[in-house]
Amino acid sequence: MVRPWVRSVACIAIVGSAIVASGFARAQTTPSEPPPVTAQPDASPQPPPAAIVESEVLEPPGTDVEFPDATETAEPLEAPLVPDTHVAAPIRYVLEGVRVRGNKTRGDVIAHYVPIQPGEQFDVDDPSIELIRWRLLGTGWFEDVKLSLARGSRRGWVILVIDVRERNTLVIDRLVLGLSSVVKNSQTHSDVVRPYAGLGLTENNLFGLGTGARGAGVMSLHADGVAQYGLDFGYYDPMLRGTGFSLTARVFHNYAREFFGRNPLVAIECRAPLPGEEPEECDPDVEGKRAVVIYHRTGFGLGTGHDISGQLRYTLDWLGEIVSVSDKPSFASTQRGRDIVPIDFRIEDGTSFVSSLRIGFVFDRRDHPALTTRGTAASFSARLASALIGSSYDFARFEASVRHWIPLPWHHVVSLGLFAGTVFGNAPFFYDFYAADLSDLLPSRVLELNLDRRRTLNLLGTSIVEMDMEDLAARVDFEYQVEVYRGPGVIHGVDAYAGLGVFLLASRADLRVAISGYEGWARFPIDLTFDIGLQADTELGVFRLGFSSQAAFSRTFRRWNGVSAAEYRRRLRTTQ
Repeated sequence: MVRPWVRSVACIAIVGSAIVASGFARAQTTPSEPPPVTAQPDASPQPPPAAIVESEVLEPPGTDVEFPDATETAEPLEAPLVPDTHVAAPIRYVLEGVRVRGNKTRGDVIAHYVPIQPGEQFDVDDPSIELIRWRLLGTGWFEDVKLSLARGSRRGWVILVIDVRERNTLVIDRLVLGLSSVVKNSQTHSDVVRPYAGLGLTENNLFGLGTGARGAGVMSLHADGVAQYGLDFGYYDPMLRGTGFSLTARVFHNYAREFFGRNPLVAIECRAPLPGEEPEECDPDVEGKRAVVIYHRTGFGLGTGHDISGQLRYTLDWLGEIVSVSDKPSFASTQRGRDIVPIDFRIEDGTSFVSSLRIGFVFDRRDHPALTTRGTAASFSARLASALIGSSYDFARFEASVRHWIPLPWHHVVSLGLFAGTVFGNAPFFYDFYAADLSDLLPSRVLELNLDRRRTLNLLGTSIVEMDMEDLAARVDFEYQVEVYRGPGVIHGVDAYAGLGVFLLASRADLRVAISGYEGWARFPIDLTFDIGLQADTELGVFRLGFSSQAAFSRTFRRWNGVSAAEYRRRLRTTQ
């Protein structure tokens, strides 16, 4: 039965999104009359704005976008377009056209990022003019963007000149190499370290059309072969047919396994072959009586989005998934504090479906997308799944994050970050929050695969060691950033960084009634995280090399992993 609050929230989100979308559609399709011209025009009659728009000539990639009647009489380029704060009255011009230089990307694609239409007045001191530059840099297509004005064909009319320096748009957007803890064999519960690897490629500017395509894959191994793998492919068009609305499409498939419980007691059997079938080799995690769910997850998604302002954007998407469980314990229990409790695997047997809508808002005011030195980036998203749209699960998932960068007088940078998220309803476990999402000491989830079965390292000795995948998460951290290199060539810049934070991973039920066996501050499920490493912006993409997740395999860290708070403190005293 569908919960009433799920129906209400889903309906409100759908109706609200429709209203916002229709409002932007009207804003895109209803032209506004240009205000009276305040620049001193000449005596010759002026053509209407529509005629100027029609005179635009769109050349093949690599050429300028110009207006023939404007460029024939245009004078040499003036000084760069820089607002003059000392002018008493605003200087207003009429835009005659847009000229793009140095581009391989189609000129009309670049011109879409100019909010001013030919024939409209604009003020050179208007902050929205400088936002054109930041929006173009934010596409990832260009290494540098400069704006300037050239005189038009008549007095008071100007041409906006956009000089760009293109960068390589085929980039490596995901390169993961690491070690994870997996089962050694079916005869023991001890683990060994096995490698995992992943690669993702993105073309941000396909054939100079401004569209993007990406593909990514990741794989991890266990004792008998492939333990998990994931494939993900996507398409992105930031300006669908010049409407200002974006189009995104995604398809993915995961073969995954998830481990539950701490010292669990498990009833699980290898699947018996059907009559006439050849017996299949039993999975080592199943033979080893692990509390493991092995499943296939396939999904397809479509979405759109639109700019609300130069820094703020909203997105709306639908995601449909088919989840097929191949192995799952018939019953399992685990130690939780001093109690033994049954494990809720939070997934339906056999085949089930997830159908969800997601609305998100992104605010980005950074000075550089990779090596940021000042500004703010923030995001919020809400995902709603309901039987009303064909889902086997009814749930709502909310998350928000913000990070602010502060430049220091000695040219170093400090950034402060905050994250919070929660899940309501009966969400499948992979929509809950993991320690790997919050701790830098564990390998992060890649393509939504949890590659390492370890829990948090519990450096503070709290009840967080009891947590698996939970419905409440938060993190606060700071990072110190030092410039190492800036220059031309394949490597544009390198920064060294060091970060420290604290995070919470909990079930809301455990916050109401504390887990038995914990007292004082140990009842609060929090832990520390830290990282140190290098981040580089290159022609091939942005790379972040952190060392903390591998340091967690050291003997000191491994002896603390997965123990109770009391045992942790006893071992801590022993090491001292």
